[in-house]
Amino acid sequence: MRQTKLTASIATLALMAGGAAAESFKMQTFLGATAATTKAFEEMAATLKADTDGEIDINVFPSGAVVGPTETLEAVRNGLLDGHYTGPTFFAGVDPAFAVLGDTLSAYPNTDVRDKWFTEGGGLELGRALYAKYDMHMICTIHWPQEQIPSKVPIRSVDDFQGIKIRAPGGLPSDLLTRAGASLVNLTPGDAIGALETGVLDASDLANVGLNMAFGMYENAPYSIFARHSMPVTEMSVSMSKWNGLSDDAKGEFQAACEGLSDTLTVTLGEQETAAIDKAINEMNVEFIEFGEADATKFRDMLLEVWDDWGGRNADAQAIVDSHKAYMTSLGIL
Repeated sequence: MRQTKLTASIATLALMAGGAAAESFKMQTFLGATAATTKAFEEMAATLKADTDGEIDINVFPSGAVVGPTETLEAVRNGLLDGHYTGPTFFAGVDPAFAVLGDTLSAYPNTDVRDKWFTEGGGLELGRALYAKYDMHMICTIHWPQEQIPSKVPIRSVDDFQGIKIRAPGGLPSDLLTRAGASLVNLTPGDAIGALETGVLDASDLANVGLNMAFGMYENAPYSIFARHSMPVTEMSVSMSKWNGLSDDAKGEFQAACEGLSDTLTVTLGEQETAAIDKAINEMNVEFIEFGEADATKFRDMLLEVWDDWGGRNADAQAIVDSHKAYMTSLGIL
């Protein structure tokens, strides 16, 4: 009996000396198993496990492996998942503040300027406060490239959207395009490919050039429109209880790994984007059209109308809108 008690005491002391117990995280991404984002996340998970001596052990699941992409927030709350790497816009139907947080549309000239709102303008704190209401801790935002619209017809100005039949996923970008005069059609990306071919669609709002190319959007769309109509946010969040169960050192490692993943994807997705644009131009004769400053300003004015609508839907959405406006004013954009 004495030996048993002694052994147990030694084991307890060893555990205390070794720090916090290991935490296993089931986390789902927003893209498939072969996507660069998923592969990079898997590499991050392996490195983080080694760097924390196993305290953080992430099992990465591709989109749809556990639940649908719009269901990860609820899946974390009910214990099916412990976290996700995704975009806030997937939860626009849960809370309009997620819609406002998740896509800044035409507010900023590029993602580099926009992302400084998170690091310098209070955006990360507002995002964390919002996710905390759903029992989650938002660790960091992760780089996502600017989006373009494959089109069968040239769209050289905001006015050219008038009457254009475009596939759009809903939310703030669809609101903006509707205000520009576009006629929205709700189709899956797969169905949109055929609809472009048959003429049911004139254009399709999906993603950046790399993903548009991967989906085959440019097979029947000889134009790519850089209108700054959509500038989505992606982020990584985990269960608040799981986060609080980590040691301070492990939390710091997790934060650093998340930010490192963003840096990695800035390079990786940037290289993929360059290669996709080169292929589109030189092998598929796609013409790239970028809106000038006058149309960028016109879209930004329309954005303010969208923000007035969505910001008025609850206090959290309004706080995010007000913060963006204050930061844009400080930069001289407004």
